[in-house]
Amino acid sequence: MYALELCKDLHFLRDFKVLSFGCGPCTDLFAIDALRECGVISYDKIEYRGIDYSRKVWNWIHGDIESMQSANSLFRFYYQDACRLIHEIAEGNWVPNLVVFQYVFSDMQKHSSHKEIDVFINIFAEYFNSKVTPNAYIILNDVNLGCGYGGGREYFDKLLSKLDNVIYEKGHFHNDHRKGYYAGGYPYGEEFPKNTNRFDWSRWKRYSPFDTCASAQMIIKKVVK
Repeated sequence: MYALELCKDLHFLRDFKVLSFGCGPCTDLFAIDALRECGVISYDKIEYRGIDYSRKVWNWIHGDIESMQSANSLFRFYYQDACRLIHEIAEGNWVPNLVVFQYVFSDMQKHSSHKEIDVFINIFAEYFNSKVTPNAYIILNDVNLGCGYGGGREYFDKLLSKLDNVIYEKGHFHNDHRKGYYAGGYPYGEEFPKNTNRFDWSRWKRYSPFDTCASAQMIIKKVVK
């Protein structure tokens, strides 16, 4: 939600199109809905396309989301490896105005080769540069760790280096759960002023959910040449 609030040009879109890599339980979609409920975001129609290869894990919640589909709320899910699906996406005509990467590069770092990741980045960048229109955004959210520590944060900057006509912000949330060396989390851009979870988790307290954020983020906006 914090990142979406910074994407001012999305707040009054009539036709909201979201491409979500690593969509999982669709926290980005729920954040959009919550911000619409409180009047921050306003749209007439939303189309959400989520990509996640863990079908067995998320199929039930995706089914619930699809059951709420209407003429103005369209949801589609693709249970494929993003490194393979990117070719089809790049060749298609559907173009989002928001692209979200949710813990994608840390996962790719574990399950894909460096060559596969580089190919993915190059194809996505070409697609973004040639087809995506100005005032569209990319939100990257991932663990605040570099590749050497099991994360993939370096790929944020690698992707950024391939994009034309963009501006960006990057930063990290203070990690309340990290102790000792680099207590509070590793440095990456600016530290965001707030890290508290915006939702009431009291009903699920017995599951010990995290009540603060600890990730690294980059927000990229495409601008006019």
